Amino acid sequence: MKPIVKIIVIALLQLLSQTLLHAQGQSERTNTFTLAKLVDDVNFTDTFDRTLLMHSASKGYSSACRVLLRRGADPNMQSIDGATAAMYASFNGHTRVVKLLLERGFVLDIQEIDGLTALMMAAQNGHTKIVEMLLDNGANLNLQSYDGYTPLMLAAQSGYTEIVSIMLERGALTDTRDLNSKTTALIQAALSGYTDVAKLLLDKGADPDLQDKGGLTALMTASLNGHVGYVQLMLDHGADINLKCTDGSNALFLASLNGNADVVKLLLQNGAKPDFHESDGTNALIINASEELAEALKALLNNATKPDSLYNEQVTATITSSQDGALEAVKLNRRKEANASLYENYNKTTAFIRASRSGHIAIVKVMLKKGAKFNLERTAKFTDLMAAAANGHTEVVKLLLEKGANPDLRDNESKTALDYAGNPDIRMLLSK
Repeated sequence: MKPIVKIIVIALLQLLSQTLLHAQGQSERTNTFTLAKLVDDVNFTDTFDRTLLMHSASKGYSSACRVLLRRGADPNMQSIDGATAAMYASFNGHTRVVKLLLERGFVLDIQEIDGLTALMMAAQNGHTKIVEMLLDNGANLNLQSYDGYTPLMLAAQSGYTEIVSIMLERGALTDTRDLNSKTTALIQAALSGYTDVAKLLLDKGADPDLQDKGGLTALMTASLNGHVGYVQLMLDHGADINLKCTDGSNALFLASLNGNADVVKLLLQNGAKPDFHESDGTNALIINASEELAEALKALLNNATKPDSLYNEQVTATITSSQDGALEAVKLNRRKEANASLYENYNKTTAFIRASRSGHIAIVKVMLKKGAKFNLERTAKFTDLMAAAANGHTEVVKLLLEKGANPDLRDNESKTALDYAGNPDIRMLLSK
């Protein structure tokens, strides 16, 4: 390599690693093209094993990519995180670059450190043309990432209807589950209420009653998030309206928890039964929680199962709420004595806490009460009416009462929905 060119290449790749190249415009494109023609070692890498071809592909510099490939650049080289030039181009939607790399014959199903492929990246980001090109050339549309997600699941969770349709027509499996939470494409689409995606999946035989690890179905997920159209679609396709999560909750409970009155009304009209279930957890308290709190609790509960965790002892919690019921602060403390059975059973709360992983919801059922400890062995008779009352959802309380919800049912502290109600209107309804 000529010394001056080598210096320029090193400088360029160092700038890339510092993500400073994005604002250099046409001059950067020209400089990259010049380097592509002059550099002696076309497979030179920076400290993160990234090549000039990867940089050019990520920016969509098709002319530079063409020169580099003609001069022998290896399209299958991987950066330190396993990414290839094709992945960079697919992620960013650079169709011409992907076409060049396909002509060069790159390995289609190379996986990066998390198991993602170029096809998965294109599907997740809605690049339909690239998805079609990769499939036309033999990319495996049912390959799973290392956590079990498929290209179809990634497209479904982002609502890319056309990509979902293309994949289903080419034989994508509808009910594949990921390895951690056992979620499906249909459940992922339910998080944001992508009804068109769901219809495609159901028409191809997706099971509306498949449950994830916490027991959530697509119907329950849509009910929790207030997606009325999605709920109606699930019901039209025979979804079990009274199916329970592993913690005893069903679609009506989740809709009541989150104050989704239209969903509650729809479920009641279609045969959902108030007071149909009991939810697990001693002294359960339903609160509105910020997503940050949900993540903190999830981390706490997950870390509690690890031998080297800072939270490897019994946990207590103190909750402080403002007058309108909004959460202000949570203080987590460790007790001196350990309780192994606590951690063996912590998964009973994940029907709600797991949902926070998606980033789509900010309502979590927290198995806590002021001064109480996590104890998931016993069962609390916490009903949908109590959930709605505790969260101040007046319209939901009214709907449930009209359908026969029993306001006199008590939890294992002998409290009724009235005891949980802070809203005067709700207290009046419950006192009649």
